Amino acid sequence: MRQPNDTKTSDLLGDSCDLAGPVPVKSTQREKAAERARRFRERHGVVAMTVNIKAETLAAFNEWAAAKGKNKAQVIERLIETQLLRKR
Repeated sequence: MRQPNDTKTSDLLGDSCDLAGPVPVKSTQREKAAERARRFRERHGVVAMTVNIKAETLAAFNEWAAAKGKNKAQVIERLIETQLLRKR
C-alpha cells in the first residue's frame, strides 16, 4: 500500500477500485427452505396438489394412516394409479 506522502511510487489500482466488490444479499431462512423444497420437487419429479375434502373424511383418513403407519401422499398416489388411471 502506498503512503499518502509518497510521490515516486505509482498507484496501480487507483482510488476508484474496490477489490471486495459488491456484497451479496443474504437469503433468509424462508428463502433457503423454499429453495430446498423446489430442488427436492425438481429432483424427484413431484408436484403439490391441494384438495378440499370434508373434515370428518380427513380425520378418518389421518387415523387410518396413523394406525397403518402409511405415508398419506403415497397412499393417495397409489389410489389414483390403481383405481382411476388403471387400464380397463
